[in-house]
Amino acid sequence: MSRLFVTVFNMSLTASYVALVVIFIRMLLKKLPKVFSYMLWAVVWFRLVCPVSIESPLSLVPAESPIPYSIANSINPDLQFSVENIDNALNHSVNPSVPFADSIASLNKTGIMELATAVWLIGIAVLLCYSISSYFKLSLRLSTATLYKENIYETDRINTPFVFGFIRPKIFIPTGLAQNELDYILKHEQVHIKRKDHIIKPLAFLAVVLHWFNPLIWYCFFLMSKDMEMSCDERVLIESKEDIRACYSNSLLSLSVKQSGILMPLTFGESNVKARIKNVLNFKKPLLWKVFIAAILVAVVSVVLMTNPNENGRGNVFSNTVSFFKQFNRDSSLAVAEKFLKYKTEYVGNAPKVGNIIYLLAFPEKVSYDHFELYTDSVPYAVTVYLMTDTQTINYYAQTLDQSLFEKNAIIMFSLIGNVDYINFNLTDGKSDYLVQYTRDDANAIIGRDVREFSEGKQEFAELLKKLDAIKEN
Repeated sequence: MSRLFVTVFNMSLTASYVALVVIFIRMLLKKLPKVFSYMLWAVVWFRLVCPVSIESPLSLVPAESPIPYSIANSINPDLQFSVENIDNALNHSVNPSVPFADSIASLNKTGIMELATAVWLIGIAVLLCYSISSYFKLSLRLSTATLYKENIYETDRINTPFVFGFIRPKIFIPTGLAQNELDYILKHEQVHIKRKDHIIKPLAFLAVVLHWFNPLIWYCFFLMSKDMEMSCDERVLIESKEDIRACYSNSLLSLSVKQSGILMPLTFGESNVKARIKNVLNFKKPLLWKVFIAAILVAVVSVVLMTNPNENGRGNVFSNTVSFFKQFNRDSSLAVAEKFLKYKTEYVGNAPKVGNIIYLLAFPEKVSYDHFELYTDSVPYAVTVYLMTDTQTINYYAQTLDQSLFEKNAIIMFSLIGNVDYINFNLTDGKSDYLVQYTRDDANAIIGRDVREFSEGKQEFAELLKKLDAIKEN
């Protein structure tokens, strides 16, 4: 579960970066129809809920996850924001000078990550319970509403109109509205239903619940709701054959005096009235060329923020395409080598870096990484990697000589961890265990030289990876 929280936290950080860009673009679109600003929030929502994305050379999203997954298995977190001074300052402040423990696994159960994960889950539960409770309370309040016409209901138990419901949304209006006010309000709420805002807003709120710990996401939800309402107002003005800006503004002002104060995130009440009135009064039907430019801008922003950077880095589309066909194998090996070398360490006790190395390793089918232990009390120093699998897989590896993938992983670890003597892979199905063990002498004998020499640079490490792949094929 801690790993899930790290995933969500990284998604939240990426979404925050995207949100700041969207907020800036939203400022550039200030004088254009709000529907374009409203559409941009879909990019932020995508980053909040989708942990994967397609790759593109046009992407402007940071390539690295700032919080390593191994933090869930480490006493000392190693944060990576790709800015050396920031990384050093943060890691110095969060990594106290304490001895590394022998067993990371035992601390995983009571560590900071488990506490943070528990708080995160409790926060989600509280928000969901509050929202569901508010929904049913409001539903009970609306149960006495009388049918006005079609899907429109009237009740004296509310002071402001809104849309309520998901599958069959209804419009609820307070009693006593003047006919001229009612016409505009109904058009506004009908636009909400036509655009499926009664589905969009709950989905957006669920993303906020998932990332409730991030204040920027709450602010984005506020701005999205504001853009939703304003774009709805503008649609009513555009569809009207007459200039109704003054009358429409008066209706908004009249309703603002009767605000009910209902705090329900899944309904459409009248909010941000001052800004909405100002927007209505200043609204002019947009010129076609401005709409075209805004649409192109939204499309471009969506592409660069919804896609991830290529494995080989960003660059010109043509040059990246050419390099893909000409140097794919070479560049891929160098890119993988660069990732591994970021976590090279002379000491087996450097839990964050050891954890990140393990996270980058590939394991056989039906075998998944669980946690690791470090043995640093005395020589020989060792790392044990615990792997979850099933009984059939354990029996297979206990009976076969083909353990080349474990061998490859062990050699990589021996190359990158300066003083480790033993690498153990412990496969377990929860009932029985099977241990695969390698020594540094084993690794050196397989390669024919000290494997640590391959960690001196990207070219050398890429060469080691190719050697290991060749050994595996043979």
